[in-house]
Amino acid sequence: MPGVPLTGNGLRQALQNALQSDQAFAPPARLIRSAQGAEGRPVLPPELAGALPDEDAALTMAVVCNDVRWPGPGSGYAGRVAADRARYPLTAGMPVNISPCAFWTYDEEPRPTRITDEGPSNVLMIQSLRDPATPLAGALKMRAALGERARMVTVERGGHGMYLGNGNACGDRVVSDFLVTGKRPARDTHCLN
Repeated sequence: MPGVPLTGNGLRQALQNALQSDQAFAPPARLIRSAQGAEGRPVLPPELAGALPDEDAALTMAVVCNDVRWPGPGSGYAGRVAADRARYPLTAGMPVNISPCAFWTYDEEPRPTRITDEGPSNVLMIQSLRDPATPLAGALKMRAALGERARMVTVERGGHGMYLGNGNACGDRVVSDFLVTGKRPARDTHCLN
């Protein structure tokens, strides 16, 4: 989609997507640099101009909307968006705006899962050090709550989604071995780049 003008929504989506992997940093950096130039109105480069693929959007909504019950459509979204826009102009209310989750139907109330150290010792976690979607601090709390039930592989990278396609052979190997054999590392493992 060549020539798509840069808008606030386009910039926010480009920045959010850029945080998903270290390799995705360069296009938004070029975009910001071009926006600072005096030569005219910047346009989104082709790799940032397209919409989120349907399967990515559907998977994200299935996970997010099924996590907990969301406030319904008449629960004051407009007021929260206005307040958020004033407080955080860069995101312009997007994080608190209405989403498909407001219209999601539930057969029964979702119940939060209690994470404990009781149960089988068959959990392997893989986590990047700089994941904006699931930060390391939360993963460390989860790891502590699971106790000896779990092992965690940390990967010296940024971004989200650390298994396969992230460029870290060590992390991929540990997870693949676990999936094929069911054997976890004897202790938590850190994989360098």
